Amino acid sequence: MAASTREQRRRTPVARILLRAADLLARAPASVRAAAADIDAILAALPITLVPALDRAFRDAGLHADLGLEFVDLRAADVERMERCGATSGALGVASLVRDGHAREAAVRHLGPRVDRLATAFLINRLNDYVGPIGDLAWAGLQPRLTPGHAHLIVRCLPLVDRMSEWVRAGLSRRRALQDLARTPAARPALWDSLRDRDIALVWSAGRVLVELHRGQPEIRDVLAAALGRRDQQLRIWAARLAVEPAITPAAVLHELAPRLAADRNPAIRVASVRGHAAAGDREALLRATFDPHGLVRHHARILLAARFNSVDYRGLALATLAEPAATRAALVGALATLSEFGRRPDIPAVVAFTVDPRIAVAAEATRTLGLLEKLP
Repeated sequence: MAASTREQRRRTPVARILLRAADLLARAPASVRAAAADIDAILAALPITLVPALDRAFRDAGLHADLGLEFVDLRAADVERMERCGATSGALGVASLVRDGHAREAAVRHLGPRVDRLATAFLINRLNDYVGPIGDLAWAGLQPRLTPGHAHLIVRCLPLVDRMSEWVRAGLSRRRALQDLARTPAARPALWDSLRDRDIALVWSAGRVLVELHRGQPEIRDVLAAALGRRDQQLRIWAARLAVEPAITPAAVLHELAPRLAADRNPAIRVASVRGHAAAGDREALLRATFDPHGLVRHHARILLAARFNSVDYRGLALATLAEPAATRAALVGALATLSEFGRRPDIPAVVAFTVDPRIAVAAEATRTLGLLEKLP
């Protein structure tokens, strides 16, 4: 079991980079170039937040011991040789993480002229270096990127810029300079493109900037719709909460997004849709939500429905749904759940019929409801 766990650890992206980093010290230039290319390939396929994770990993003695590795003993002369051998931005970035301060300084100097995403990310990361002059050197290397023509590079590294608020040495003015560039018109195309990126942290960071730029405007729809279309649950919840904030989302946009919110598989997002329906005065949508399979959604929908419209016969509507041959699985589950709250003993036969339903969710809810109804006097 221990051997298996160790092998799994060696397959993680951080471990793979640590394992290849040792080959940056190889005598043969071809071996150095191959290791550098592998490191770039690993980094290119992963979220940019792997950079600070790597920074921690390069100082983690326990992780090195688990992997059977020693700390990478890169020196400034080794960095110069890597550059002559054709080192990539990723390899130089790795060199900027080692314990030797002179090696980190040399790596930062060589990263400065490389105007690409990985070089930019590693320079931003080094702004938090515990050796002040190295942080200053990293900032100097970033200066040529603080122009409209390079705004897209800063946008692509926004998750790191966001994390600068947690870094004690990065400097507030430096973070603001990077954030201000990401808000300029030149950065807009990259911000919109980032909403489609695989990196959820980047989607989130770009989305927050776009929300700030377009709050209260029709364009907010595209930002929220992009977030709601992702698999990440927390990202969708974030978008749903913004969708029901009047200061952020116009009523017309909320009305357009409400069906998508109501169809989401997450109950918290469907609760947000209920608030949207109430704000739009959509009685029918609120009524449908009172039969949601999830109790929290039903509860909110009933409160808002009662506050804005007349009360309804939930028991009667639930029984009518059970009698409807074309009722969907979700509708049946919602109707059965409603009977568990409003039903009476005479409703038991209608519920019993669904305890053997081939749809597992329907049968389970029928069984639960039946147990509650049978306890009634």
